[in-house]
Amino acid sequence: VLEAIGVPFQWNPGVVFMARFMTVFAAVIAVTKDLPDVDGDKKYGFETFATKLGAPRVAGYACLALALNYVSAILEGAFSPYGSFNKFQMIFGHAFLANQLAQSWNQFSRRVSFSENEISSQQNTSNAVKTLYKQIWDLAYLEYFLYIFI
Repeated sequence: VLEAIGVPFQWNPGVVFMARFMTVFAAVIAVTKDLPDVDGDKKYGFETFATKLGAPRVAGYACLALALNYVSAILEGAFSPYGSFNKFQMIFGHAFLANQLAQSWNQFSRRVSFSENEISSQQNTSNAVKTLYKQIWDLAYLEYFLYIFI
């Protein structure tokens, strides 16, 4: 409609942010979706990041990617031009979600072994991976809720 009346196209900062942020989030979810079934993937010979690197290591890289995504959101909120975002919600909302991620990572890392020489119980690792994967999805849903306010 705007094009029809001669108004030039201009990207909305909120749409650009949401697209970038959720693209990273979707990539993390795509990689971590294989974590809960790493035993079955190994059994049937499916090669995934988790079967090659180990579920704890892949989970660590995924959490690092999300943490950097949250840091970028906080910085974007802090340094964006006035009116681009609701700065308070953008900064503190993402800081809160980053804290939730850190707590999830803490719980996960206490339950699994990252050493190749030391194998933690299969059931314990499997439960920890499933819990972390669910928590990553919870963060994605909370992010969509946060969009209402930014």
